[in-house]
Amino acid sequence: MNDLLDFVGGFPQGVSAGEIERHLKISRTTLTRRLKEALQAGTITVTGKGPATRYHSADPLAALRAYFARPHTDRTVAPYREELLDVEPGLSLESARRFDRASGYTLTRRELGKFLVDFSCASSVLEGGTYSLLDTQALIEYGEKSAGKPLEDAFLVLNHKEAFEYLHDHMSLDSIYKVHDLLTNDHELPEMKDAAHFLPKEDRGVAREYADVDIRFSTYLPPFRPGTGYIKAMLEKVLATAQAIGNPVQAAFYLLTRIAYLQPFKDGNKRTSRAMCNVPLVQASMPPISFVDFGKQDYIVSMLAFYELGDVSLAEQCFVQAYEKSISRLGGPT
Repeated sequence: MNDLLDFVGGFPQGVSAGEIERHLKISRTTLTRRLKEALQAGTITVTGKGPATRYHSADPLAALRAYFARPHTDRTVAPYREELLDVEPGLSLESARRFDRASGYTLTRRELGKFLVDFSCASSVLEGGTYSLLDTQALIEYGEKSAGKPLEDAFLVLNHKEAFEYLHDHMSLDSIYKVHDLLTNDHELPEMKDAAHFLPKEDRGVAREYADVDIRFSTYLPPFRPGTGYIKAMLEKVLATAQAIGNPVQAAFYLLTRIAYLQPFKDGNKRTSRAMCNVPLVQASMPPISFVDFGKQDYIVSMLAFYELGDVSLAEQCFVQAYEKSISRLGGPT
């Protein structure tokens, strides 16, 4: 039975009986019996009828992880789909309302200091940074760089701190261009010229027009329409859509996923999305989200699942868990 479950689990959007039969090299009679047993045991589910019938793993998150454990060269190419900039798919109603009691929160200067350490560390780690929470605290509070760790990792942390401090004082979605500028600042240091995560001045805070982007280890092909102004127009649409979403938690999740999906900048898109998703939260007097102790592997898979499949189930789980932890660390109500 494990071979059946393993194969079905590798198809988050479902697989037909014919595909299973060809892969397992068994007769249709045997397959029908095994599918019936798996359905009765609750280990797989079925959708559709007739030729549209598809079998799915009963654990969709495990199926996503299994699918993205494959080399990207074995996955289907996923061209950009403009409809994924729409509000749906979004958080489930249960998740969107889960944090209703968290309203009425004020980010005091003391709590801001704690949040800056959490956010700067956590978001940097998601980019591959090596600074721990203690390293980050020493750097932010005392200017002490961690011995033996790359200089660019220190500036990755400091850029996050400066970007959120600016955002805190200019809490508006229009701040996205300056926030991106600060997040990707190379400080014009020669040793930072070719370092990952940083951009020269002319590429910071500017929607890409003639620069294509490649998502490492992904089949997703972000939009590239040079000379048309398309990407800047779509970014403005994303910001306007987020502004119109009534639930601030839903709006935060939308910004987290859609800015990253559009890939509006030459680099630093996910960093920018993690900073900007705090705008609707803080505007609604809710605690910001730092992504501290955010599972890096699940985060990567969750974004790939949205990029390539339009699936937000794992992203929703990661977001809810991360926001609960952030609220708890800031002493807010949950």
